[in-house]
Amino acid sequence: MAVSPGRVIPRPPSGGVCRPIRIIPLIIRCAAAMLACVCLRVPAAWGDADNAIPAGEVVIAAVAAPDVGADAALGELPGLAWTDTLVVSATPLVSIPLPTTAAVVTRVDLQGEPAGRDVAEVLAATAGLQVRRLGADGASAIPSLRGGAAAQVRLFLDGMPLPDAAEGGGSLDLVPAERLAAVEIHRGVVPAALGGAGGIGAINLLTNAAPAHPFAAAGVGSFGARSLRAGTGWRSESGLAWADLAVYARRADNDFTFRDHRQTFHNTSDDTLAVRGNAWVREHGAWLAATKLSGRLVLRAGAGWLRRDGGRPGPLGYLTPHASVRHERADVRLRAELDDGKLAADIAAGRSDDRLDDQLGEVALGRRGVGRALAHDLGGRLVWSPRRGRAVAPSLGASWRRQWERDSFNDVAEPQRRRTQVGGFATVDLACGRWRATPAWRWQRTRDDFPPVPAFPWLPTPPAVVNTRDDRAPSLGLVCEAVPGRLFLEAHAARARREPTWAELFGVRGSLDGNRALKPEAITSYDIAIVCRPGDAGFEARLAVFDAATDDKIIFLQNSQRTSKAVNIGATRTRGLECELAVHDGGANRLSGNLTWQDARDRSGLPAWDGKRLPFLPPFEARLYGATAVAGWEPWLEWTCQSGNPRDRADTDLDRAPARARMGAGLSRRMSAPWLGEAATVRVSAAVENLTDNDVYDVEGFPLPGRTWRLSVALADL
Repeated sequence: MAVSPGRVIPRPPSGGVCRPIRIIPLIIRCAAAMLACVCLRVPAAWGDADNAIPAGEVVIAAVAAPDVGADAALGELPGLAWTDTLVVSATPLVSIPLPTTAAVVTRVDLQGEPAGRDVAEVLAATAGLQVRRLGADGASAIPSLRGGAAAQVRLFLDGMPLPDAAEGGGSLDLVPAERLAAVEIHRGVVPAALGGAGGIGAINLLTNAAPAHPFAAAGVGSFGARSLRAGTGWRSESGLAWADLAVYARRADNDFTFRDHRQTFHNTSDDTLAVRGNAWVREHGAWLAATKLSGRLVLRAGAGWLRRDGGRPGPLGYLTPHASVRHERADVRLRAELDDGKLAADIAAGRSDDRLDDQLGEVALGRRGVGRALAHDLGGRLVWSPRRGRAVAPSLGASWRRQWERDSFNDVAEPQRRRTQVGGFATVDLACGRWRATPAWRWQRTRDDFPPVPAFPWLPTPPAVVNTRDDRAPSLGLVCEAVPGRLFLEAHAARARREPTWAELFGVRGSLDGNRALKPEAITSYDIAIVCRPGDAGFEARLAVFDAATDDKIIFLQNSQRTSKAVNIGATRTRGLECELAVHDGGANRLSGNLTWQDARDRSGLPAWDGKRLPFLPPFEARLYGATAVAGWEPWLEWTCQSGNPRDRADTDLDRAPARARMGAGLSRRMSAPWLGEAATVRVSAAVENLTDNDVYDVEGFPLPGRTWRLSVALADL
């Protein structure tokens, strides 16, 4: 439903009806007026909200910062404002955020997900978050928050950053869903302790916080999909130490039939049916977590490893039917903290090995053979929160990080790339009656030291250069509890600078020209939200409006037949709204939905592009989900849709992706299994995605499968 303020769309995309809308300025004015009224008239008395969370329900709860114990999540930073609120949702999850002075936060619980379902599939249904699927199962999934580019979305594992120097934006497939317990989505503001410099939002992947019961699960699905996972946990008799171990494996052939539109969405006469080839994937991995309490000291450790092999098919029009890729990654994370959370230290290290086997030179011009990227990352953080739970609660911290990578082609090595970052941050949580405010500030220095890489293999390597930048990221959050425990008003403002990536600054041989003259992107974001939870009525709702602008926006422009170059194009701006609603009866019956509308446009001032919609960002997304319980069975139904969107900067009618809709349905049943043990259970789940078998394409032209099915069986000893 492509609509924008003050503009009438004469011909909506298929599947939608468009009307002229001027809603954004109106909602901003109304929300600002309400906030002003509350400032003048609401008496001071901060109420306590009930924080009891029934299992499987969608609940909003304002809670005090928790004490740190054996079951606290690895990497969670106590004492900071963004941990004072929590959103817990059932699966599939609904984004019903809690008032928080750091950002609008959504917590997505992944426990109980059927085998074979990935993180991107679940997160794509949350408001304000869009996922660009570059193919079917196992392919890269690139997140976008509130119109921001992938490089503006910071990706973390247990609070520590994942590698981002080379390409900037992380992919949600870097960490398998089987390893995760929950995901936190921070919109508009990246918490200072997570690394607030350089982002319009953040996704924090959280691993298991407590030892798992022994379990085993198996799944099968369409197009050769298979998956297995198993694990167990151990806890000492004193309860002061525990460990958790799990392994998994999955595969998919992804040889589905799709409608090849031949890159002409406006002309259906040349469409043909084709079979997707070279999209296979094989993956396996393992992880281990442990916690030890010794006096007042809490020690945590986590380690993981995965390997993924697969084909590299390419998008339609640029197929690479013979190329293949291999990705290996290992990581280790350590944390030590006092049991009151006032002092905590983190260390994280990782190693990844990526290989591209392209013997026919289909991916990059003039590069036939095997390319390899061997990368390492090491970082640490220290946080001091001396006055947790007080009316004035400051937190101070420092961080250090180093990333280095050496690329090679046919065993001929490129110069090593190095990036070093040091930074400090400070937040103050101020509480006065029903008001809470959290100003935050982060400083970060980034130093890159390596030579540019020529675009073509036959060009010589120039001398090394050093790029140094200082970035500052201030933010401010304000929350008012207008009606104790029921109605909250919140507002946030933030500024950040996103440093260019290695690929943008120094290029990639065979495909990208480096541009050392690039300026960092300057990001400014604002939002106002109203959160409603009317007591025990089984109803929650949130309405938020946001405005995000980027100056010195970086994009890639094609400068030859096979190469591109990163350039600053000026400004872009995204305005929009997010609306979320959940209704439940305290049991298995629940209905939830959300919609996101955004107007993302080029504001560069250049006549050819100024005012055009930004590519790959559907202006409208909506989702509706319902579940119930009937005679021990739990059926569910889900519907999602996206409006049409441009696929090029010029926003031409001939190169615009059509509107797309998907419907899914599923059924599950949990049964006791006394033959396996007194507390053993068996859960059987079945699901069908894209029930109507619609022809659906990713926004960048990657074909996606039609109707698919999935069946899983899980055994657990509770």
